[in-house]
Amino acid sequence: MFLTGVRNLSEKPKIDPEKAKEMQERAKERNAILKEIKNQGPSTLDELSKATGIDREKLFKHIIAMRQFGKIAIAGERDNQLVYGLPEGEETKS
Repeated sequence: MFLTGVRNLSEKPKIDPEKAKEMQERAKERNAILKEIKNQGPSTLDELSKATGIDREKLFKHIIAMRQFGKIAIAGERDNQLVYGLPEGEETKS
């Protein structure tokens, strides 16, 4: 008995070029956020938005995802805004 429509596991899945472009853009923006926090230290949404050029709404979505993935953490509060920094132990990693 042969199965039809079953993909060989050694085949790479095809990625829609538009989706791939979106994924690359997201990675580029998240790397810019991490770079800014590493260079300037813990920062508010306003500070990160100004430094990276990413609008606040989009930046906030990145922050939520990055917190879920453990890439950044809440470091405190300043001027009635949360301050985001690297998680403990990540400050010294490159």
